[in-house]
Amino acid sequence: MTGDPGYSSAIVEVPQAEAAAGTSRTVWSPTHGPLTVAVPPGTVDGAVVWVQSPTAGNVAVTIRVTSPFPPPQPYPGAPASGPGYPPPPGQPHPGQPGPGQPLPGQPFPGQPFPGQPFPGQPFPGQPQYPGQGPAFAGPPQAGPSNTRRNAVIGGSLVVLLALGCCGIVRLFTGGDDDTPQAGRNGIAATAGSAGPTATTPLTPEQYVQMLAASDAAIGSSFKKLNTADSAAFARAAPAAVTAIRAEAGKLRAAQPPAGAAAAHGQLTLELESLGDMVDESASAKQECPAASPWATVLQSGWADGIREDAKKLAAADPKYKFGTFLPAAPKEANRRLKTGTFVQRSSARGAGHLKIKNGANDTTVSLVPAKGKKPKPVLTVYVRGGGTFTAKGVRDGTYRVYTASGKDWDNGKKGFTRDCSFSKFDDTFKFSTTSFSASIWTITLTPVIGGNASTSNVDPNAFPK
Repeated sequence: MTGDPGYSSAIVEVPQAEAAAGTSRTVWSPTHGPLTVAVPPGTVDGAVVWVQSPTAGNVAVTIRVTSPFPPPQPYPGAPASGPGYPPPPGQPHPGQPGPGQPLPGQPFPGQPFPGQPFPGQPFPGQPQYPGQGPAFAGPPQAGPSNTRRNAVIGGSLVVLLALGCCGIVRLFTGGDDDTPQAGRNGIAATAGSAGPTATTPLTPEQYVQMLAASDAAIGSSFKKLNTADSAAFARAAPAAVTAIRAEAGKLRAAQPPAGAAAAHGQLTLELESLGDMVDESASAKQECPAASPWATVLQSGWADGIREDAKKLAAADPKYKFGTFLPAAPKEANRRLKTGTFVQRSSARGAGHLKIKNGANDTTVSLVPAKGKKPKPVLTVYVRGGGTFTAKGVRDGTYRVYTASGKDWDNGKKGFTRDCSFSKFDDTFKFSTTSFSASIWTITLTPVIGGNASTSNVDPNAFPK
């Protein structure tokens, strides 16, 4: 206690928790007697509370709020605060406790903090005997705002919980339901089915019948593709494609007997790809208009794959027969004309010359009038790869030069059947004759350094004939 003529003072230490909640302290002093100090809630460290004393009048009581955790120790050898010299050996730094003494505001070892229970004793407000849990307060009262929003959220939660419960019940009771239910993949389970299912392998006899039925179903429409006319092939293709894809789906859904699974699975893939190829061959533009779409299908890798799969099935069991709808692939031909053979020519009464130096591929060269709506070639000549030829008798006029290259010349369709390319020279060629001279043009069909003529690709279906 310290005092001045007008008032006295005192210091009271209060734990942090009690200072926050509010408390009261009764202290006794030989000078002032008993003092009851009321600590209001939220009191902070250093606050002053005035207390009326019967003997000393007004007493200023300073509230020191203590922490339940000890303060950090100062750096060894450093003064506690302010400048100065270190204390003599064995003496504490200013503001630090002596040896064996607790830090300010801390209890002696084994003693509780002020306002805290002894070890093993319950906290204030807690049950006094083990086994009695604390009484929890009820939930806070809801405010008056957002009443409709809370009701909507609550209703949604009830619906979700109800749906979740239904899902759980269905999960545990679905296995005992005798009523057929459609699965999420759209496949319905039916009871009492006598036929094979996706999980039941076919017997060899059933598999033989399935292969024969699919082979016959495809063959009835597939044979109509055997035509040299591309338009007729396109008209017959949709029915063939539908049959191929339908039978591929049936085979895919079936489980073959033991020993045929690998070839069976590959067969379904090859069939689906064959259907796609027939569809594309009928709708896409042909690289070689003279080629037969029918021959292209039979020579494809998908057709070869089906033939190989059929052989593997027969190796597993000679009774497993499939692929009779698919004829053997025709051998690749390499038909050629002689260099200088005119595919077509309208007149040879002119004086102009067209000298041709061919590249590596067999090529036909067409001389077409530059004017006209759909002009026809005045000449088309065949030149083998590496050959040269001079076409004479070209009449005066302005022309364009078109070229077509490839392999296997079909004389009936007047075109190559494989590896085709079509182009034209961008510049025109003017032939004129005087009493002293006639035009002679030379074209080289290979790229030449320093060449003065450029070419452009041409749509095969727009190539002049």
